[in-house]
This record gives sequence, structure tokens and C-alpha cells, in this order.
Amino acid sequence: MTRRFPIVILAIFVLSGAAALIDEIVWSRQLVLVFGNTTQAVSAILAGFFGGIAIGSYAGGRIADRVRDPLRMYGLLELALAVVVVVTPITFRLINGLYRDIYPSLEDSPQALAVLRVVMAVLALAPATILMGATLPTLTRYLTRDATLTGAFSRLYAANTIGAIVGTTLAGFVLIELLGLSGALAVGAGCSATAGLAALWLGRSGRGSMEPVVIAPAGPVSARIVAPVRAPADDTGRGLVRADPRLALGVAFISGLTSLGYQVTWTRLLASGTGNTTYVFTTILATFLVGIALGAVLFAALRTRLGDPMRLLAASQVAAAVLAILGLVFVLVAPHVPTAGHPFETLQALFRTSILVVLPVTIALGIAFPASSALLTDDASHAGEGSGGLLATNTIGAILGSLVVPFVLIPLLGSPLLVAVLALVNAALGIALGWGRVARPAGRWIAATGVVVAVVIVVTALRPGILVQPNEAYIASVGGRLFDSSEDEIATVQAGQIHSTPELWVTGTSMTLLTVDAKLMPVLPLIARPDSTKALVVAFGMGSAFRGALIAGLQTDAVELVPSVPKMFGDYYDDAASVLANPNGRVIITDGRNHLELTDRRYDIIITDPPPPIESSGAAVISSREYYEAGRDHLTDGGVMMQWLPYGGPASDFNDHIRTFATVFPEVTLVKGAGGYGVYMLGSSRPIAFDPGRIREILARPGVLTDISSAYDSPATTVDGWIRVIARQTWASGDAARALAGTGPQITDDRPRTEYFLLRRLVGGWLP
Repeated sequence: MTRRFPIVILAIFVLSGAAALIDEIVWSRQLVLVFGNTTQAVSAILAGFFGGIAIGSYAGGRIADRVRDPLRMYGLLELALAVVVVVTPITFRLINGLYRDIYPSLEDSPQALAVLRVVMAVLALAPATILMGATLPTLTRYLTRDATLTGAFSRLYAANTIGAIVGTTLAGFVLIELLGLSGALAVGAGCSATAGLAALWLGRSGRGSMEPVVIAPAGPVSARIVAPVRAPADDTGRGLVRADPRLALGVAFISGLTSLGYQVTWTRLLASGTGNTTYVFTTILATFLVGIALGAVLFAALRTRLGDPMRLLAASQVAAAVLAILGLVFVLVAPHVPTAGHPFETLQALFRTSILVVLPVTIALGIAFPASSALLTDDASHAGEGSGGLLATNTIGAILGSLVVPFVLIPLLGSPLLVAVLALVNAALGIALGWGRVARPAGRWIAATGVVVAVVIVVTALRPGILVQPNEAYIASVGGRLFDSSEDEIATVQAGQIHSTPELWVTGTSMTLLTVDAKLMPVLPLIARPDSTKALVVAFGMGSAFRGALIAGLQTDAVELVPSVPKMFGDYYDDAASVLANPNGRVIITDGRNHLELTDRRYDIIITDPPPPIESSGAAVISSREYYEAGRDHLTDGGVMMQWLPYGGPASDFNDHIRTFATVFPEVTLVKGAGGYGVYMLGSSRPIAFDPGRIREILARPGVLTDISSAYDSPATTVDGWIRVIARQTWASGDAARALAGTGPQITDDRPRTEYFLLRRLVGGWLP
């Protein structure tokens, strides 16, 4: 490393990248609690985050060209960012209160509600993300005093991406579990503060100041393409590339769009069948970032050794297309990651698959964005503006990807076909660059290879039955029957049968069966409160609890996050159409936690059936103390909240759930599921009992006894038989239930213990 690229500057920017990803991960989780976990809400959060980055990079770059000391500016940006990060929880609380006030008036206007989320997400995140976006062009401006723009930009981009890997890994695997969301955010703020102080210390002698420069009139980066001062050059000053800022912006935009598209689709495809723990997504994201960083480092290392960087850029695009298709074939041929046994086995298998599938593609993709900087005019006086415009354009591509990919392309094409389309885009860019920007004969060979790859992709995509969902391939490979399959903006969903009873799969993980445990969910609370008239079911599943509540005569709202799930209802029940037409029933597609907190309705019974396994990502949102408190606050006087607690996790996590539930409700009763899949936790402000007379009263209602006795694993078929079963399965009540859970921590929004368990299980082992 020469003095022109001081290692300490790159180390500082690694720290900055780590802080950014820690902050992003925590903020995304915190804002989901405000806006809900729907794709619309998550996309609003991403748009707010990326939007601030785009604004900050564009404006910050222009300002950096006008300041005397860019290094000092960078240090002040990081210190200001540290302060803003610390106060974001206060901002989020204010946004939450405002959103709650406005929500009732827009509940029936989803378009207006979507716009509101985006506006509020931008307001919540803009102060921090604008500062974040300004850091890269500011440091690029500082380093271009001794080097080329593309040299400074590519090294800084690689360093920042390496920091992002560190931040993702620390936040996902360590910090949130040890310190909670608030503690992890404090670490992110500390990283920003350290980076800022280090930059100010380095610049204390005035070395960061620049010689006065003549500033050209401000204007769009894309407009400054005529009569460049000099063409981009290597560090020895040898001109290599004809400047073309418009093409640079185009490549940056496509890079942002396709990278986001691949990230979303590979996460969908590789997460299939893994159980959807938060570590699955952390592993895939970290692998994705490692590939991007390696690509950026590769370009920085090879840039001065290549006669024409465009040759590497064009070849990398064709290579990305080839590798994406090969990875897709691998996923579909070996479609299922094992979920049985120790969860670490699943992570190890996923890591191996990610290395084979994601890493090669992202290395090729990682070359594109820094390589696009070689097309900018190498004018030191406009280095901040040029690099800032490039980053802003790349980020706009990512914003568009965060909206178009989940809402339009995935529902329209499905993830496997979308990978093929993205690969086709890469191949087309490689062909265009090879034919128009790379000297012969290399350019012609690259373009010809790209054409062959494109033809293969199109032929493969047009042949039916090849590009299918991984779980569809898995069901077929084990000789199962597939009833229906769909993919929406949230997840992939399949209805089918492998064993003795039909199943529902969401993201390749079996969610539920036609079991007696699901059928009893509305019946047990109703026995405890026979005068109940209104019920809420959170998580539709196969529709068993919703259907059972309507059979029992309850006015029932069912809330389901995944739009395709209720569409599978008819695959499990022949009377699904008439059930859905029942005027007493309503199916709401939204986040259950968000609905419960924002609705002004009150219910006699609230039923929650979290998706298995117990540690699945997002399950803590509807298993936390704050969620139980929201349920308690929306119950009528003496109403009952029922939370299903599936078996399969460690005893400590199981007890954490019971302990947390029991702190909210003064009266708690635990009942073991008759099918043996888990435990019902029932909570209320009044004592809960299953009196035989009440059991007879409820089971005498038309259709109730027939329904709960119809499951393949129902242990009784008569009223007397069910009286004995319920008495036998009742486990503990009151103080006995609390004693069963013992003392210890609770599951909260700030400390979602069941989702973040890696360190505890590494130390304490696996005790199911």
C-alpha cells in the first residue's frame, strides 16, 4: 500500500461500512414493528433507507468538491451520524405514534397507506442515511488528490463492502443476541464515532486540506461529457478508457437493480426448506456481500494491469449470467436443505450451498459497480460529484429493484424464472459492452459468448417444467403429490401431501397439517368463555382455526401475512368457498401484530398460531411481551388469548415463552395438544377452567363435535371422550404454570431471544 492509499483511511471506511450495516439491520427490525412485516412495509423501509443514501451521495459529493478539507468533512459527517443514530429510537417512537393516529382513517385505502409508509420511512431514516450516503464521495474526493478517481473509488468501495460484511455478521450472529437491538445500535453509533474521531485526528495537521480548485458550474453529472479534461487513467497516468459518464451511470443503475434482484431471489430459493431462521438470511446476505467485496477487490487489483478495464467489466457480465444459471440448476437438482436435527447442521449445509451458488455470481457482479467509475471523467476537481452521482444512480437502481422485484417480477415470473431474466440482463450488458466498448478481437469473443449464453437462457426459460420452485422439485423427488403452488410478494406456498395427511408449505417449510391440534384452537378458549361472540385468528394456515370458529358461531377475523396462503384453503376443505362466503367471517391480508396494535376492535377470543419452528424469523414479533400486551389490551373484559407453542425447540426457549406470557396475564392455563405437536397457552384476567358442563354445551353446537373429531389424529369422537381428553391434557394453571417456567429472561421486542440463540446454544448445547 503506497502513501496514496493510506491503509488507515481504508480501515476507517471498513469501520464505517460495519456501522452502516449494523444500523440498517436494527432499523429494519424496529420499523417493522411500526409498519408491519408485509412486503409493502419492508419495501417502504428499504426505499427510505436507499433514498437517503441516494440523496446524501449526490449532495454530499457536490459539497465535497467545494470544501477545503474533505477528510475533516468526512470526520464531522461520521460524528454527526453517531449522534443521529443514538436518537433514532426516539424518532421511531414519534413516527409510531403518528402512524397509529393516521392509520384508522386510511385502513381502507391501501394505496394511500403505502404512500404514507414511504413518506414516514423517509422522514424516520433520512437524517442518518443522508449522512451515510455523503461519506463515500467525500473520501473519494480526498483520495483523488494523489490518485485517479477510479482507483480511489474502487478501493474505498471494496473497503466499505468489507465493513458491511463485518457489520452483517456481528449484528446477525453476535450483537443482537448479546446486547439486544438497542445495544447493537449503540455499537453501530460507536463505530461511526470512532471513524469520525480517527479521521479528524489524521487531519489535525491540515494534511487533509486541498489546494484551491476552480469549480465548474453545477450541473448533472451526465451532462458533463463533452471535452473532458483527461480520460481516466491508471496510477501511472496512462490513459486507458474513453470517458463516458452516461454509460457509467447506466452500468451503475443496472448493477444496483440486478444486485438487489439477485439478493431477493437467491434468498427466496436458498431459504426454501431451511426453517427460515434469522441466521439463514444473515448467512445469505453475508455471502452475497463477500462476493461483492471480492469482486471489488479483484477489480482494484487488476485495474492497472489491464489495458482496458471495460474488457474485465464486459467479461464479468457474461460470467455472471453463466454462473447464475449454473447455480440455479444446482439449487433445483439438489433442492432441499435438511431441517431435521441440530439447527447448526442446517446452517452448515446452507453455507456450503451459498458458497457454491451465490459467491461466484456475486464476485462477477462486484466488478461492475467499481468498474463503472473507470468511465467517469478523471477530473480531481469534480471527483466528489462524479462518485456521488455514480453511487446515487446505483442506489436508485436498488430502490427500483426493492419495489419492482417483489411486487411485480416475482409474482409474475416466480423466483427461478426471474433468476434467468436477471442473467439475461447481465448477458445483454456484456454483449453490448463487448461489441461497442472493447477492442477487437477480445470484444467480439466476449459478445459472441454472451450471445450463446443468452440463447441458452431463453431456450431453457421457454421449456416448461424446468425452472420450478425448489420445494416443488423436492415434493416430486420424494414421490409426493402437489395440489397447488404459488409465489407472491411475501413467500412461496405449496399445498400437497407426502405422508398420511395433507400439508401446507411456506418458503419450503411445512407449516401445519390437518391435525386435531389446529381444530381445537378456537374450541378451548370458547369452552372457557361460552358467551364469546367475536374472535381473532392470527395466522390463517390451512384455515382450520378460522373454519372451526365460524362453525362454533363466532364472528371471526383471520389475519394472514402471506396472500397466497388463504388461496390454498380449498385444497384442504371441500366447503372452503362457503366458509369464505360466511358473512360472519373476514380474511385480512396484513401483518398480524400490526393489525392487533392498530385496530380499534376488541375480541372475546384472540388465537395466535406462530409459524414453526419455534425459532423461525419473525416469530418473536408475535411471541413477545409487547405482543401479548397488545392482545390483552384488545380483549373484552374476561376475554381469553390463546397462544400456540410448538414443540421442537430447546427447553429454555420453551420456558421463556411461558414465562413471558405469564407476566402479562394474571390467569394462565397450559394444555398439551391432543395431537402431540405442542402446547396451548391460555391467558385471561379471570380464572380459566374446562368444566364438563361447558364442554358439553360447546360440543353440542352444530358441527363442532364432528369437526374436532374428523382429524386423522383425533383421540375421541364422543362428547364424553373429549371430556376425558381435555381433562387429561390440561397441564398446569396459575402458580403451577409459573413455577414450571421458572425464573429467567423474557422475550421482548428489543431482545427477541428465540430468534437469536446461536451463542447460547454453542455454550449450553441443544436440549430439545
